[in-house]
Amino acid sequence: MSSAPSATVRFGRLERRGVLLGLSAGQLTALAGGLVVLVAAEYTAGAVGVLASAPVWVTLAGVALIAVAGRPVVAWLPIVGDWTLRRALRQTVHVTRPLRELSPDALALPGIPGPLDVIVSSANGAAYIVDPRWSTVTAIVEVSGRSFVLEDPGTQDRHVGGWGRVLASLCQQPEVVRVQVLHRTSQGGATKVRRWWASHALADAPWASRVVAELIADAEQVADRQECLLAVAIRLPRAGRRISGATLTAVDQHVGAIVNSLASAGLDVHGWVAPAQLRHVLRTSYDPNGAAVADVSKADDRQPSPMVGPMGVSESWDSVRTDTAHHVVYWVQEWPRSDVHPGFLQPLLLTPGARRSFTLIAEPLPPAKAFREIRRAKVEHTADAAQRARIGRLEDESTRAEAADLVRREQDLVAGHGDLRFAGLVTVSAGTRDELDAACRATEAAAGQAMCELRRLVGQQGQAHAAAALPLARGLL
Repeated sequence: MSSAPSATVRFGRLERRGVLLGLSAGQLTALAGGLVVLVAAEYTAGAVGVLASAPVWVTLAGVALIAVAGRPVVAWLPIVGDWTLRRALRQTVHVTRPLRELSPDALALPGIPGPLDVIVSSANGAAYIVDPRWSTVTAIVEVSGRSFVLEDPGTQDRHVGGWGRVLASLCQQPEVVRVQVLHRTSQGGATKVRRWWASHALADAPWASRVVAELIADAEQVADRQECLLAVAIRLPRAGRRISGATLTAVDQHVGAIVNSLASAGLDVHGWVAPAQLRHVLRTSYDPNGAAVADVSKADDRQPSPMVGPMGVSESWDSVRTDTAHHVVYWVQEWPRSDVHPGFLQPLLLTPGARRSFTLIAEPLPPAKAFREIRRAKVEHTADAAQRARIGRLEDESTRAEAADLVRREQDLVAGHGDLRFAGLVTVSAGTRDELDAACRATEAAAGQAMCELRRLVGQQGQAHAAAALPLARGLL
């Protein structure tokens, strides 16, 4: 007897719409500037003026039309300018002063402008991270799945449908700003076993116990731990650092409702991330080796420490170095372009050979706003199609695929589904630069097996690491 086939999922293409004929506003501005210079030179000095001004209008045309690494030059200018300015101001290097007193209720992390406040909920003991700059509060909960890959197709479909309902419900809650799912591998896969053995083994145990202890020690060095965190950012009713009791109660209710709905998606909630665990979670992103040693040596009742950020950070053009690790952040530029199984990310998440973190950031859109964006995009496609027909330019298949994605999104909204902006980020970490290069190659190969196209971010690795490796629901890049 054959089982029913599992449901499949389909992702839309990366939208590359422009203001006119696929050209962005920056490209059109550069072209218009070059055209103004050319016409002015022609009318004032004739052919001599055209030749004399050629370096100007040719440069503007090249900036608008020439592509480097898949992007027009005009799109690189803000990135290169920001990187050059930050490097000149020495903002790419961060050193923590150990003797400076830090408040245990505040976080100052590289890549995040301004300090973050930490408050503790009296209802569930969770550590809430308050960002006064954006007037949001973020709660983190540790979750795990129920062997999705090993389940039968019917159970997988139920879990996928349950997760879809969770995401759709977020679009009906205007207080929810964004949701971040962080899945990462870290050292210490046998930490709990080692702790149990250390507390239960006898001092005068026979030789067999010593053999078991040696095996546990070896397993601690080679085993990796899979960790999954869910961060939910809630919009505060007004800006400011002080949060009233009524506001905190409302945040507890919103976050609690979201967590309670995770059971329908086949997820087990292990508990809220308390202040002590929050500091350990953040430290693991910067100092994986030191955090693993501390996790093994400390008891379960870890004492909170104000030293949660890195001792030092050095950002380069295409990587970032923290205390005991080098990191590279990738952006998932293209998701699978055909129907795939919901577990298509298995090679990227579970393939050994590299220590990596995968982050999915989703920002729910209210239905009214989603309809407005889709209608505006359809108008732009229609205008572009009319302009192409006027000049005799053929419409390519990628443009037709984007238009079909818009129609499908609108049909899903009419059917009652939600619409979300989402982005995927992959962080690869290693102890040395050579190990990092090998891990990056393994990650790129795993992404190819998952039918995803990765793009290495440059000029913004510091900000990307803060968004991808820290479970703070910082938002899309």
